[in-house]
Amino acid sequence: MCFERRPGTPDDVRRFRKSYFAEPGARIAHPGLINDLKQIDPTTKFGVVTTTSEHVAEVLLNGPATEYQRLTLAKREADYASHKREPLGKSYSRGHVLPARMQQPEFVFGMGGTFCESAKELLYPSTRDGLLNSEENQALYKRSHGSVAPGEQKNRGYRWEAASIDPAKHRFGVKPVGIGAEGGEVAVILNPEMDESIAAPDVASRQLEDRRSLYDHLGKPRHLGSAATDTLPSNHVFGVTTQDSDSAWQCIQGEYSADEQQPDADLGRAVNHGWRNATCDKRAFGVPTIRSDIPAPARRSVADGQNYGDDPNAQTLLYPEEFASSGVSNAEFAQPREQQYVRALFEKIGHPLPDDDFELVWKQATQSVRYTPSGQASIADFRDALNDFLEAQERGPAALQQWQSRVETMKS
Repeated sequence: MCFERRPGTPDDVRRFRKSYFAEPGARIAHPGLINDLKQIDPTTKFGVVTTTSEHVAEVLLNGPATEYQRLTLAKREADYASHKREPLGKSYSRGHVLPARMQQPEFVFGMGGTFCESAKELLYPSTRDGLLNSEENQALYKRSHGSVAPGEQKNRGYRWEAASIDPAKHRFGVKPVGIGAEGGEVAVILNPEMDESIAAPDVASRQLEDRRSLYDHLGKPRHLGSAATDTLPSNHVFGVTTQDSDSAWQCIQGEYSADEQQPDADLGRAVNHGWRNATCDKRAFGVPTIRSDIPAPARRSVADGQNYGDDPNAQTLLYPEEFASSGVSNAEFAQPREQQYVRALFEKIGHPLPDDDFELVWKQATQSVRYTPSGQASIADFRDALNDFLEAQERGPAALQQWQSRVETMKS
């Protein structure tokens, strides 16, 4: 039997089927974009091409490290107007010329106040002559601000004499009917005993008399009993005398004596009965961080992270010694050295000395007891003595002769 081959899917329909992307490595795209993608170079990149990113060292660098970098940065910053107007470390200069007294270091603005003022002085300021305004100043405040004293009638400057009016006695308005010349009708209504036309009762109630005696009268203090206030002087003031108040600085600092500042006697100990867990033995629980109780192995493993007491401390890690990167500690410079060893070492670093000068420098180094006992010298001792020799040599022949005389007089 012979079967005809099945016809393929047309190209305009095939891109809509899943079998179109069945080949290995085929790029999957939307059917509507397949024909457009055929016209685009497959190596084309979309977007904006960016430069390489900054490295970590450039990001963490917070300032110029060398003098050349500082000069380069200063040259770049000199173009900015803000740098010219307000340079680093100086305030913005607006060209004002201050008087000579304001340019003194001890000059300050404002008014000098007292060290501490009490609340009473702030609420009720003292009426000293220097704090009160003069009559001329008060008149100016009345005219400019309309400021008058409490209870004072505002004077608008009317000329009453032109109208033949006495402001102390004249009353404006129409007089109502039924009010006498003396007035006081409201007072008569509230206090009938003031009306002479009404006969006063022979007997008054005790409640009314007590009310009249204890009621607050206008403009008079309250009667609180039979206190002997008549015998008190006119300038008598009731209450407790105000004590010297402490300032805010004294309140924060306190006034504790040296004994009061000492720690409590029971500090670090339990004071409640039944909570004490004292022991006579000086024992410590747990495993110590530094295993000084066991000997360190002769050859430590790379995976051994135990500290046997010979590891550097945190201070050494945070602040390493000057020549730690070369494997040389500061203690090496303080070790006693032989004379020939020290001379050869300093000759290699560029300080060759004649025999006479070297003997004098070595003599001064052996007399120093800063690093080694007397009679011995270390690299640090010889360095200090050499610095004295070089300094005297730079100052001139007189200073050099003085240094030689001083060293020769030293005891060997």
